[in-house]
Formats: sequence, C-alpha cells, structure tokens
Amino acid sequence: MSNRVHLDFNKALAVAVKAPMVKIDRAEFLKKNFLREVEPKMVDKIVQTSPIKAGVSEHILEKIARECIKYETYKVSTLSLGTGFGGVFGITADFAQYLVHVLRISQKLAYIYGYPSMISIDGGMDDATKTIILLFIGMMYGVKRTDEVIAKLSVTLAEQIAKNISREALTKTAWYPLLKQCCKQVGIKVTKDALSKAATKVFPVIGGVVSAGFSYYCFGKGAERLHETLRKNPVR
Repeated sequence: MSNRVHLDFNKALAVAVKAPMVKIDRAEFLKKNFLREVEPKMVDKIVQTSPIKAGVSEHILEKIARECIKYETYKVSTLSLGTGFGGVFGITADFAQYLVHVLRISQKLAYIYGYPSMISIDGGMDDATKTIILLFIGMMYGVKRTDEVIAKLSVTLAEQIAKNISREALTKTAWYPLLKQCCKQVGIKVTKDALSKAATKVFPVIGGVVSAGFSYYCFGKGAERLHETLRKNPVR
C-alpha cells in the first residue's frame, strides 16, 4: 500500500467539524423539510418541540430521513480530491470530506428523531454534543454496544429536555463510562475499515483513500443503520 496514504481519524474529524458546510441549523432544517409534508402551523410546533412531540406520522419521518440519506450519500459518492481539505495536516482530502457528510447526516437524522440542536449560539459544539456525534459515527460503523447506548441516551435526553437540564449532565449518568468506551473505539474502527478497503483497490492511490464506490456503499449502509436505531429509539 502506498506510503502516501495517511489517515488520522482524530485530526480528520477536527478539520471536518470546522468546515463551513458541516453544521446543520436545526430550525432551518426542520422548516425546509417538513413544510413540504405538513401544515405551516404544525411546522412551528415541530421547531418548538420536535417532530415526534408534534405528532408527525412515522411514515413522514421515514420519508424525510430516507431523502436525507439519499442526498448525503449522493454527495459523498462524488467527492473530489481537488477541493476542500487537500493537504491539511497531511490528512487524506477525501477522508476529511467524507467525515463532513457523516457529521451532516448524523445531525439531520438526530433532528428528525427528536434530538435538540447540536450547535451552540456561537456556532460551536460542546463536549457533550461531540460525544453524541462520535456515538452516532460509531453506530454507522457498527461499533459494539452503540445501539444500547443510544437507547439509554434517548431516554436521558428526553428527561433532560423536559427539565431544561444541560446536555453536560450526561456525564453524571451511570452509563456514561460505556458511552465513552464506545467513542474510544470509533476512530480505530473507522480508520481500520477505510484502510482495509483502500488496500483492496487495484487503481493507483493518489493521496486519497475513499473511492466513490466505497463511499457510496459504506456511507449508505452506515446511515441506514443509524436511521434504524434512531427510529426505534427517538427522543420522546
């Protein structure tokens, strides 16, 4: 395998989080997607509470979720090494770009299934939010026990939202160590999978790892896995 290929999940993720297009504004996203499906009055309730609490049918939730998955899967399959993050920290350009779309679909699916905003007023993400995002990435890549943690997380967040408690309170839950344990495995799993797939390619590697075919297959499969988990465990 070419020594020009370099993957560092943590560095790539740090770059991806700062990308201008990575953060999804919750209110804007919900308005844009649900206005096509329900009355404007209901959209206001959706933004103020959540699609689940507003009483949106499961059929509509799934329809919008699949449209989002289809859109982001298409975008990630057309990645180009000539744009975006080329040369930053020596990270493979398309690997960082790939993570941008992983972050985007994670936020979109989270908002559809009742999660609060993942972006602070200044446009950043707090530590609790970053941990949740890592958990979602872990779910996409099949990290063990992430489905169990997401189920616990959804219940805890529902309680915290009802009581207006900060997400940082997650650190005080009995299952938080399990959440951290899952997150530690995410970078290892993602990097290992990407390198493994790259090693099987017969075409020359020119500073990149994630081919369009690999991106399309892995992203779509992972997004569907996350979707199914959130569908079964929404924040009510």
